[in-house]
Amino acid sequence: MTKLFTIPDHTLRITCGVCNHHSMLEVANLIFVVDEDATAHDVRLRYSCPKCKTKGNNTYEIIPERRDLS
Repeated sequence: MTKLFTIPDHTLRITCGVCNHHSMLEVANLIFVVDEDATAHDVRLRYSCPKCKTKGNNTYEIIPERRDLS
């Protein structure tokens, strides 16, 4: 399981399993809300869809920060 403190510059993309709503959550901000030792899976289980209010029925993807190489 991926601990949040190891990926502070990433984003979690959570997709609701009921209504297919997508949310993008910045990990750096999540660390302030949940314990830094929390895992991405812990966040997934606690997440409540803002559209249909379903809790825990979702999937997540960890998206790395894009860096400008110019």
